[in-house]
Amino acid sequence: MTDVTATVEQLLAAYWLQDDPKILDERRGIECLRQFAEGKRLLVFDAVLQQAVHHLNSGLAKGDVGQWIVLVCFWGHPHAIWDFMLDALSVAENDEHLVKIATGLAEHILAHYGSMMPHFEARARTDCRFKRMLTGVWRHRMSDDVWMRLRAMQAEVPDPLSTMIPLEHGVEYMAHSLSREDRVNEDKSRCRYRRDAEGNWRKVR
Repeated sequence: MTDVTATVEQLLAAYWLQDDPKILDERRGIECLRQFAEGKRLLVFDAVLQQAVHHLNSGLAKGDVGQWIVLVCFWGHPHAIWDFMLDALSVAENDEHLVKIATGLAEHILAHYGSMMPHFEARARTDCRFKRMLTGVWRHRMSDDVWMRLRAMQAEVPDPLSTMIPLEHGVEYMAHSLSREDRVNEDKSRCRYRRDAEGNWRKVR
């Protein structure tokens, strides 16, 4: 990574992707993130550092970037999660990072907001690194249709990540652990956002 001017999201994504991110308190958090950014050759403005620390110390995250990611996934708008996933991909440095993005972000979107699949398919057609990242996604709660469309994309990658589920595992993979609702519905009814009759996401709780 070389001298990239980072946004708040890219900084937090890079911090999350490291092996063992420290829990940051408000007092020393800015300096800790500044040192981390310098080590990664990320150029960050003071306002970005302040906002990043504010995110990590607001709500239930309590300075823990891993917990903050969980909150983003379960409370964030589907498109906000999608955008953060792309920010994470832009600062990922190795296969371990790609696996973390696949299991921590992409898998969540496809399992809970499966109607986002066209975004994944469109991006995969033009972004080989994104498509390779998708080979690290497992089924979780994906509907049958979303899972098989993901499998089709994974099958086109000549050098998949080492964690990819073997392609011989088709539509019945993990099906025994899924409810009929999970297998049939792309978007899960228990999620915070749901599409209305016009196809727009609406907050439901």
